[in-house]
Amino acid sequence: MSMDTVRLGEEFTVKSIREKENPAIRRLYAMGLKEGMKVKLLLRNGRVYLLRLNNSRLIIDRDLAKHIEVA
Repeated sequence: MSMDTVRLGEEFTVKSIREKENPAIRRLYAMGLKEGMKVKLLLRNGRVYLLRLNNSRLIIDRDLAKHIEVA
């Protein structure tokens, strides 16, 4: 399932991330977003997603979110 189906405040697990050779995706890995991580969707505002992973917050856009499959 894609991140578009996740409701605000819902916690989900990152199932897979596609196009790992993409520099932007590699940057997500460097910031800690990896398969198996528990993530919570804090805000969805237009094209922007605010995620909480561990004790950090991460903002990604819809184009990056399309590469992330969630469970």
